Amino acid sequence: MINVTTSDLMMVAGSFGLKMEYSVRFGLKLKDEVNSEMLFRAVEKTQQRYPYLSLRMYQNETDYYYESNPLPIVIHHTYERISLNTAESNYHIWSVSYNEDRLYLDISHGVTDGTAMYMVLSTLLFYYCNERYGVTDSTGIRTLDDEITPEETIDPYDLVPMLDPSQMPKAGLDPAFSLAEDTDLTTCEPLVCDVELPEKEFVDFCFTNEASPGSMVCVLFARALERLYPQRNRDIRNSYIVNARPMFGSKTHHNCVQTIRYAYPKELLALPLNEQCAAHRKVTAEQSAPQYVHGAAAVSASRIKMVKQMAQTVEAKKQAYAKMLDGGKRLFTYMVSYIGQWKQTQLSPYVLELWTHVPNANNLLTEIAAINGKVFLSIHRNFKEDDVIKAFLAQLDENGIAYTVKGTEQVDNAFLPEPESSGI
Repeated sequence: MINVTTSDLMMVAGSFGLKMEYSVRFGLKLKDEVNSEMLFRAVEKTQQRYPYLSLRMYQNETDYYYESNPLPIVIHHTYERISLNTAESNYHIWSVSYNEDRLYLDISHGVTDGTAMYMVLSTLLFYYCNERYGVTDSTGIRTLDDEITPEETIDPYDLVPMLDPSQMPKAGLDPAFSLAEDTDLTTCEPLVCDVELPEKEFVDFCFTNEASPGSMVCVLFARALERLYPQRNRDIRNSYIVNARPMFGSKTHHNCVQTIRYAYPKELLALPLNEQCAAHRKVTAEQSAPQYVHGAAAVSASRIKMVKQMAQTVEAKKQAYAKMLDGGKRLFTYMVSYIGQWKQTQLSPYVLELWTHVPNANNLLTEIAAINGKVFLSIHRNFKEDDVIKAFLAQLDENGIAYTVKGTEQVDNAFLPEPESSGI
């Protein structure tokens, strides 16, 4: 039996409580049509490199847990959504699909986060491009030639000492301006709109205005919402997700992120763009400092562990963690997540597009990817109207930023149903 670790537990149990498909799909457009035989061999080697991700999830009366899964990773010849942890995927929590020049990696967000998913994706692409195009440079890529270290499987949140409840601060944030509660937008099943930007021009624009690409997207959405909804009783507030491994000195595959909380009072939104961006970067730096992250992790990990102790059944855990996971929606108007520019540049020429489709845990969530001279924004929303998308694109227009809208569709990340009972 392999336990669900502290940083993953709320994602796993909470998502089942909310009936949310908590998986991520990376959708790639490659330089050429996919060679299925080469892809099969690349997937086989990738599975060997990440034995700790060959898992099947189960549940019993008290907990969710994993068992090692010796079956091969399934490769699906389809564009369609697939199901993880079912017979369709050999009960694995990750899988690969392809069709023509499109390649998809689907993986459970309950066992890993974007940074670690990129490591799996880079290994898969390396072995495929090694055979397809003769790429031999494996710099920055985990391959079978590397030692699989224990550090890859250690969850830093498991090691955080549990705080005494009397030492834990109470939640101090009031609800933020909500697109679901404070507007007349019509809620619907999750949709995603993909938007492509030229990387050099966008990055130059960001640097001119003292912003990183992630900070710039955060600020432009705030400006768009200010334009749409100037009469508000609550502040616009964003959640900006960044990788926390550098703060812990960790190589973990588990969820290891820091949420940067940032509010936009009206006086801030009245400032010039460069001053708004500078203020956002300042807060990002402050909340990314190791001491701050360690303190936030101690509180978060302690709350998760306390719930685990108090909720004695799997049903109780589902409801308790669902409440925690869903409660975040009220604290933020929107979320932005940026793993960072693709670092394995030896693979970049073979990837023409890289889209990140995720479970929509917020009413408005944007995933950012950057590879091969382009930036890819996957803008997720839970409402039919495209007012917010148009307002954001208007910000790009006003600032002279070129873009291409690829279209809006229903999210296609993998289904991840609640696991079967093991009877144990």
